[in-house]
Amino acid sequence: MIRLRINPAFSGLLQLHRLDTYPAVMQIDTGELIEENESRDVRRLQLDDQVVYLKRTRSEKITSALESYARGRLAHSKPFKEMLHFKQLAKLEFDVAEVVAVGEELRFGIPIRGFIMTAEVGGEDLAQVYQKVDDADQRRILEQFGSLLGRLHDCGFFGSTRLKDIIYSGTPRRNPKLTLIDRETRNPYPRTSGRKDIMERLLLNVRRQIQAGERFSEQQWSGFCENYCSSLSAEHNITSTQLLTQIIALASRKERNRF
Repeated sequence: MIRLRINPAFSGLLQLHRLDTYPAVMQIDTGELIEENESRDVRRLQLDDQVVYLKRTRSEKITSALESYARGRLAHSKPFKEMLHFKQLAKLEFDVAEVVAVGEELRFGIPIRGFIMTAEVGGEDLAQVYQKVDDADQRRILEQFGSLLGRLHDCGFFGSTRLKDIIYSGTPRRNPKLTLIDRETRNPYPRTSGRKDIMERLLLNVRRQIQAGERFSEQQWSGFCENYCSSLSAEHNITSTQLLTQIIALASRKERNRF
């Protein structure tokens, strides 16, 4: 069984390039190869004036499908779940990459592989922007990142989000646009969480940032915490001081373990 969805805004373009069927997309080997391993590949394709990114999985975990069925939901491949996640976020007015097409192949109800194609987002990788600006703008970026992450967590979305998962357009001082990309997640739907869960998931996100090489000063983390907490509902009762203390302790432990 094959599931295929094509964004009507891009249907003509895909048809013109003969990429309007599931087999055609899964077989293409042109374009710039950005990433490749045993489980997936990522390509950058130039389709006339439109740049798109194609992400394909070569295998899917059966346990993931069983987990979905146990929750009373249809089982989907990672690319299809990413599309569903984008859709959920867009409804809540988060800026996200536009999905061009998505497809998946199932055998006996179990996803075995799939793809997602997204339109290129104007701007630059936020991790790269951060490296280029001065100290004052780096603090502003951490404040903006804190606001975004706080909004996500307040809405029940806890997928890993690092600077490199965001495309940044504009400047730190002039209402920049932060667009989420690469939203891979086990669960594309929002979750209800209390104070303890939110704290645990935020610290997990911080650990992943540190592992990805994203390390910030205490002053920058302070700006992050203030804006993160301001974006949370008052019912969660999390203060920026409490949060900063835990983040600094975590960052210090990770730094010591490097040596």
